[in-house]
Amino acid sequence: MNILVIGQGGREHAIAWKLSQSKKASKIFVSPGNGGTELESDCTNVEIDTNDFSSIKNFVEHNAIEVVIVGPEDPLVNGIKDYLSESNVLVFGPDKKGARLEGSKIFSKKFLFENNIPTGDASFFSSSEDAIKYLKNSIFPIVLKADGLAAGKGVLVAKKFDEAKNWVNEVMNNLKFGDAGSNIVIEECLFGTELSYMGILTPDSFIPFETSLDYKPLLDGNKGPNTGGMGCIAPSPLINESLKKNIFEMVVKPTINGLRNIGVNYFGFMYFGLMIKNDIPKVLEFNCRLGDPETQCLMMQMKSDLLDIILQALERGEPKITWNKGANLGVVIASAGYPNNYQRNKLIKLSRFDGVKLFHAGTKIVEGKLITNGGRVFSLNASSKTIKSCKEAVYTNIKNVYFEDMIFRKDIGEVYES
Repeated sequence: MNILVIGQGGREHAIAWKLSQSKKASKIFVSPGNGGTELESDCTNVEIDTNDFSSIKNFVEHNAIEVVIVGPEDPLVNGIKDYLSESNVLVFGPDKKGARLEGSKIFSKKFLFENNIPTGDASFFSSSEDAIKYLKNSIFPIVLKADGLAAGKGVLVAKKFDEAKNWVNEVMNNLKFGDAGSNIVIEECLFGTELSYMGILTPDSFIPFETSLDYKPLLDGNKGPNTGGMGCIAPSPLINESLKKNIFEMVVKPTINGLRNIGVNYFGFMYFGLMIKNDIPKVLEFNCRLGDPETQCLMMQMKSDLLDIILQALERGEPKITWNKGANLGVVIASAGYPNNYQRNKLIKLSRFDGVKLFHAGTKIVEGKLITNGGRVFSLNASSKTIKSCKEAVYTNIKNVYFEDMIFRKDIGEVYES
């Protein structure tokens, strides 16, 4: 089969790498890909932007692509599955209506309320004056969210009124996130342990992946500003069978039923962002794709054939996924300044690695040289019997990666409970 993976991050490198191990895979194209996918012997980069649907469709039809797997949220929210519906190709990812679970915070919050799925209380605003008036009588901390996609930066946990007021003015009046912030959600701040629960969702079932734990804060000790993720371990030590059962009954099951009730035939990855307290899950957000850097850990942990799993899911089956025993750990290597104004175009030097896998995220190859091209540049991963031995392997090999002013956490693998 000829396959097209859409995206350019570490998640897409890991997905393409895993797909290349399938006996059913003939050619794997990645659009636009990164330096790592270009270096993979079984992958070919295609210089097409993820939201250039016309060019993607043309490529699909002229290269006998049979399956398209969409990595990031933008093209899903913008309707790539709907656009490719007339082409003779399978698309793994929800249609535009289903992707609204991630694309609109107001839509997803109302969906949670309507389907009695546990979540925090919330109110919705299209006027900055009304939002600020509401904040004057609110209990802090409080959470503010831009309704639309804002590259992962559209959320603020405000500790005091002035901070929240300034955010509202920046987002709603100064259009910091463009149209994505013309409407906002103000919601209760939940406390507990944050958990990512990912897998494959179909109109009839949810096939869970191995559990994982990511490290959002920039600095050691889970301090500093939040990022897209600075590392990950799998499986997560913070989940048990009782909690899994509660997640299925209280979150997954009503999500499947709720989507069916609004006429959404959802086929794709699903990421439930949860807050856990006393084994009771409350939904923070839906993501219609896999997390990054969790995907890198999970693709290395997965024993099953990913392409087989996706094909079975698209046929409304319930594939059984097997996982390697032991553990996986990944450490993100980022550019100076991340998650804010980070540096680019730094020359990268790589030495030989031993027993680890380097997934690229923000890299590109220019005139034969590998250079940085993003905030998060790599995820260096190891599989072993224990988290401790994974950690030793990764941090022993991290010296074999170099670019100017690179940063990474030194404590991935430690467990911090809220």
